[in-house]
Amino acid sequence: MGLLAILSLVIGGFSILYFLFLTILNAGAGFSFFWILLSVMAFCMFFIFRNYEGIKEHVPKLIRYVVFLLIIIVIMIFIVVQSFIIKDSIKRDNYDSTDYVIVLGARVKGTTISLTLSHRLEIAYKYLIDNTTSKAILAGGKGPGEDISEAEAMKRYLLDKGINEDRLIMENKSTSTQENIRNSFELINAYNDAPSVTIITSDFHVYRAKRIAEKYCQDIQGIPSRTHPPLIVHYYVREFFAVLKDTIF
Repeated sequence: MGLLAILSLVIGGFSILYFLFLTILNAGAGFSFFWILLSVMAFCMFFIFRNYEGIKEHVPKLIRYVVFLLIIIVIMIFIVVQSFIIKDSIKRDNYDSTDYVIVLGARVKGTTISLTLSHRLEIAYKYLIDNTTSKAILAGGKGPGEDISEAEAMKRYLLDKGINEDRLIMENKSTSTQENIRNSFELINAYNDAPSVTIITSDFHVYRAKRIAEKYCQDIQGIPSRTHPPLIVHYYVREFFAVLKDTIF
């Protein structure tokens, strides 16, 4: 059995196990199906590599070269996009004080904030304590399984931590990153024509959030919050496709 066949088998097996893990954890964020698709593709590649000598006799050389080239191109695009995502996911030692900080929402279970959202709010709280003139836009609507909006959940958390209510502005209508940021800047621009803005979101999400925000503001910085380690692979792969979607559409 060749190395490529073994690699395909390993990827296929890992993908199935990871899908089951995400299902049990209920943490796929609507993207878990990708791992089933990847496992099917990997097992198909295993079959091809396992029987390559017999298959190549029936497949023209040009087609084999084109398929190989396409695979290389996809891998290179993935590496390039991930390099940008990873670059913005690295936390710096110091960040500038800005007029506003946009905290992007994440899942709320009933009225309880999720682990992802709690990590973002920990960063937001520290930033608001260190930068006492900054105001926070809490961006996130109400989705399935949520008894309150993500913005309301974030506001309750920060109020309990002692942040003054007059520093907290809720944006509770959005259902996507695009809407989060667009609606937040509509609120900001009602008070300030040329604001400086910080975006706080998960590490994998900073690059895309900043790219969207740059349509509305040039003075922008992003602060990453950590991702739960077992979910890192899932969310970074998911973000690759999100960046491609935003780039194409």
